[in-house]
Amino acid sequence: MNARAEKSVVQPAFEHAVAGNGKTRLRQALPDGWRTAADIAAFKGSVTVVIDAMRHGVSAAIVPGVAQRFGLSQDKLFEILRLPKSTMKARIGSNALLSPVEQDRIYRADRVWDRAVAVLEDEDAARCWVTRENRSLGGVTPLSLLDTEAGYELVLDTLGRIAHGVIA
Repeated sequence: MNARAEKSVVQPAFEHAVAGNGKTRLRQALPDGWRTAADIAAFKGSVTVVIDAMRHGVSAAIVPGVAQRFGLSQDKLFEILRLPKSTMKARIGSNALLSPVEQDRIYRADRVWDRAVAVLEDEDAARCWVTRENRSLGGVTPLSLLDTEAGYELVLDTLGRIAHGVIA
């Protein structure tokens, strides 16, 4: 293999992506063997794949599906997660990448959804649990705590206690 061909194998592939400010920027493309962009965008796959995907940027196109799973309008999801409504709508409309703060909050919601469904063994029960006030969480909804890491950990801890039969 010549030096030029060898260099192209080592260097990562890039694709064009539209940043939140509307400017086009380069983003690393998915290496061979990775799951599809849609799977990664929905925060699926191994932890290392999800971390890498988040470091490269996650499309705002995942947000409507997350809101739908919770049975909420997008506006209500933005309000609960303390995300700027107009910015989020613009990102979704242009299929832009989420900011690190935005994708982290959406990731938390997605992970809590998966965990609640696994623990409660029913999507309707999970939807009800995450959107209703909970005494063990200080009288607020689990979903409303996902704007902070501490709140996210408290919600996961509460789901863990439920899974182990401890009153929560």
